[in-house]
Amino acid sequence: MTGVLGMLGDRVLARLVPKATAKADTSYYAHCYCRERSKFRKLCFVVGGTTGCGACTAYALCGS
Repeated sequence: MTGVLGMLGDRVLARLVPKATAKADTSYYAHCYCRERSKFRKLCFVVGGTTGCGACTAYALCGS
């Protein structure tokens, strides 16, 4: 009897709670600023609808 109730509970739970889906992570660079002849940018990302960004880092000379 306990096994039947457990199996029934699993089926009900599977219907009520959506299964987790793996979403593709997206990352992109955002421009920060130019200072002292260097361009700065930061790496931003989108994971599961949440957006975040890292620190600004130098990557090129301004004007290039």
